[in-house]
Amino acid sequence: ATGAMGATGAMGATGAMGAMGPGAVGPTRGGGSRRPCGRRHRAARWSPRPRGVEDETNFAPIDGASDGAPGGVAEDVFGPEAVLLVGFTPVECAEWREILDAIGADFIRVVACDKAMTRGTLGRALETVQEDVSAVKPALGVPRMMFMSGMNGREVMELIGVYEDMCEGDREWAPAVFACAVPKNYDSPMSALLAEIMDDHERLTGGGAAAAL
Repeated sequence: ATGAMGATGAMGATGAMGAMGPGAVGPTRGGGSRRPCGRRHRAARWSPRPRGVEDETNFAPIDGASDGAPGGVAEDVFGPEAVLLVGFTPVECAEWREILDAIGADFIRVVACDKAMTRGTLGRALETVQEDVSAVKPALGVPRMMFMSGMNGREVMELIGVYEDMCEGDREWAPAVFACAVPKNYDSPMSALLAEIMDDHERLTGGGAAAAL
């Protein structure tokens, strides 16, 4: 199980998600009330799911207004407050750190996936502390993915919306596949997880694999 989510706002047993989605409420530190980050709510622009994919990949709806873990895998959030960037350049990792700080999500750690992490588990990678993500040599030949951990449904959708802005704005970032850390994928080997998530993503979208670094 990977925790993959589809472009329709659903999360599979893998934790994987689709490429983009709408923004809503921004993340905040600790277990208190979640504050808005000032982004205006936008209509969802999900891609339609091919018939039969939901049954095939066990996708479950993501509640963008929920304070619980995405897909209902836990009553509260699951995992450390972190994002793992796979297939991102050092410059992009540094820019994502700046963006999170700007929207009030400075408590979320940014982890750049290096080659050693691809031989370990997702959980170990998410627990890694890197003093300067821009100084990390990224793993090569891997699909472009973002793993989110320690966030609720609203926060996950917010970050996807922020990323969408990066793709449509002046920086013109490449599309990425999104996934959430869930109990079933936390101890999974990264190499197998990346392959499984891409398989789910391609079945969901009918192709369109994320570009490799």
